Amino acid sequence: MKDQSINSAALINVTVNALKAAKGNRDALASAITQFLNDARAAHLEIEEIENILGVNEPSIMDLAELSEDDEEIVIDAFEEISANQ
Repeated sequence: MKDQSINSAALINVTVNALKAAKGNRDALASAITQFLNDARAAHLEIEEIENILGVNEPSIMDLAELSEDDEEIVIDAFEEISANQ
């Protein structure tokens, strides 16, 4: 469990930074979420935990990245599309 927490913390940090850098850029936001999903799966996180990190937990990575509502919608759409196709 401890290793998973460390992985989750690192994953959150990397993803927040990627999302901040991608603000306002649909393709970059989708790419950041693709990388987030790939890294989360590589860390053996369950889909429920991945979803919690993305948008359920307070603060979520979208909150931490201080995304606009439009960017949040892009991230959620990208997450749903990528999740459905993997």
